[in-house]
Amino acid sequence: MARRTERRKTNPMLTRVCTRLRNKKSLTWTAAKKIIPKKPGIYEYIEKRRNGTEDTRYIGRSNNLNRRLREHLQPARRRRQYANRKLQAIPLKNLRVKWFETKRPKKYEGNVISCYKNKFGDVPEFNKIRGTHK
Repeated sequence: MARRTERRKTNPMLTRVCTRLRNKKSLTWTAAKKIIPKKPGIYEYIEKRRNGTEDTRYIGRSNNLNRRLREHLQPARRRRQYANRKLQAIPLKNLRVKWFETKRPKKYEGNVISCYKNKFGDVPEFNKIRGTHK
């Protein structure tokens, strides 16, 4: 008997969330820090390369985007703050950020990372360290 492979139906809401972040224009850190809202949402740190390409370095969530995005660029106080140390190593002129507000960031963060993984074959470099995304 031949095995039938079932295709998983894509949740339209998750597709919209992924598309929403992907279609947002990234801003330089200096421009973004003035307008980041103090609301919950999903964010993405991007490094702009010399050849003009952009590489997503980290995708995260927060209940206060303004506070969390600033925390990443403050000196790492704990040994486990791997992503913070790596992001701080990127020159600010090459660091870009984009975000979108959502009332349930915890619900969508993993889905956005999964969308990224489906599109590029792997999770963002600085998301790998915790062991939750392989």
